[in-house]
Amino acid sequence: MDYPKSIPGSGLENGRFVDEDPIAGKPGSLIPASWGNSVTEEILNAITAAGLTPDENQTHQLAQAIRQLSRPDPLQAFPVQVYRKNLLINGDFRIWQRGASNQAPNVGGYVADRFRCDWNGNAGVSITRQNFALGQGEVSDEPACFLRWQQTSAGAGATVHKISQNIESVRTLAGKTATLTFWARSDAVRPLQITIAQHFGVGGSAAVGKLIDTFQLNTVWTRYTATFQVPAIAGKMQGSGDCLTLAFDLPLNVLQTVDLTQVQLEEGPVSTPFELRPLAQELALCQRYYEKSFASGLPVKANNGTNTCISTFTQVPAGNTGQYGMTIGFLVQKRVQPTVTAYSPADSSNQVWNQTISKACTGTLLQGVTDRSISFATVTPVGSAPGQTLQLEWTADAEI
Repeated sequence: MDYPKSIPGSGLENGRFVDEDPIAGKPGSLIPASWGNSVTEEILNAITAAGLTPDENQTHQLAQAIRQLSRPDPLQAFPVQVYRKNLLINGDFRIWQRGASNQAPNVGGYVADRFRCDWNGNAGVSITRQNFALGQGEVSDEPACFLRWQQTSAGAGATVHKISQNIESVRTLAGKTATLTFWARSDAVRPLQITIAQHFGVGGSAAVGKLIDTFQLNTVWTRYTATFQVPAIAGKMQGSGDCLTLAFDLPLNVLQTVDLTQVQLEEGPVSTPFELRPLAQELALCQRYYEKSFASGLPVKANNGTNTCISTFTQVPAGNTGQYGMTIGFLVQKRVQPTVTAYSPADSSNQVWNQTISKACTGTLLQGVTDRSISFATVTPVGSAPGQTLQLEWTADAEI
């Protein structure tokens, strides 16, 4: 915004308005309609961006809007939008610890970290990590990745085709104004329904769901946003495993391709640019819920090979003898005590593997598990000896 310097006849002096001077016979400056309208629009844009309804009888709405848009967090000396604003984890789909695709066309669950993909009705679906080309101009801020839902078999009688994330604690955003922003495209014009649900956990109140909006996707990348009120939770009972669930509901029983990236859920009525956290920080946030021993990029399965196995121990007792307390500390403390699954690196079993003599141990079991560490016990192979190398792969799942 500026003075109407480019409009002839506005009568500015030194770039500013001046009053009429009748004694000197000097006319005053004129305010062009285009300039007056633009000033009004600028103020109205700030008022509506703050979630307020313009009212010509109120003269303090701009001040209200400024306070709302720059509202400081009580624990910080700066606006809430400038730190940890995205309540979703891995909203740009950079992290896929379980592998860059789902295991089979009929197998869903968690694929990209923190996001579940669920469907029924015998649909055949491929969930994959896709990469943006460097310098592409379709989605702003140079994102690296996006999630692709490619339905290769329509199926029949489905009731669920869903991409969702469970956000820890039903207290999240309760009773507050929130804004969802995401980029998406589809192979054809298709509806995408967005909902939230407050799950109060085992032993808690019944879940409360709410439709946020239904967007019409098209064939080009488009930024979508919606501002909504999250229901209050006064009078509800909290159980265990409570959460707030954000869900994208796709059309049912159709062949379709839907791409999604830069999903952001933040407090307040304003859609702000996507928060790109450092990759190490984003990974640590994911590992609170799921961690694996497998080297980055390897699929989670048995028989991946011993050269890439990084969970190793030294054999202490003689062959055919119990070895106990093989303890591994988690990189990140888990949300709760996780479910642990073991995988042999060199055969299809869940046994500890003796790499030195290429022979499996027997009786491998999870000896202890906490939210900070796990420990295994096993029986060393016949013919093995102290000082040899033992290996085991594992996953620890603490998802909500």
